[in-house]
Amino acid sequence: MEMNTNIDANASEQSNEIQAKPTVQRSAKGPVCIDECSFDGKYIQLANTSALKDADLSGWCLVRSIDNAPEISFTMPANCKLEKRKTVRIYAGNQDGGKSSCDLVSSDFDTWGVGHVIVTRLLNRDKDEKAVHIQRFLS
Repeated sequence: MEMNTNIDANASEQSNEIQAKPTVQRSAKGPVCIDECSFDGKYIQLANTSALKDADLSGWCLVRSIDNAPEISFTMPANCKLEKRKTVRIYAGNQDGGKSSCDLVSSDFDTWGVGHVIVTRLLNRDKDEKAVHIQRFLS
């Protein structure tokens, strides 16, 4: 699955600044994808697109790199299962205002971060890349 969204820059009438909408590219190898990364760094949402099987995400890792900053990572807990056709959000520490009972929260950091180029990767237990989500905010 791959999705591309083109940048749509609009000039602001009041300030003459150009505001760019983000470009998002994503791909997945298998049924689990990075469905959404909130633009404000609050959460990352994974989806299991399979109609037949639950996905065992135990030990899988989300790795996020923003511009030239050090990577942020989160490892899924043991017995972490994502049911078929369901989603799970992984919230940064203080950002879980809309959290449901099946979502996860990382206490290691307060935000997933924001920047101009954000690459989020999902790695399985063997460190094979299973999904990638790239956001570009260019003006």
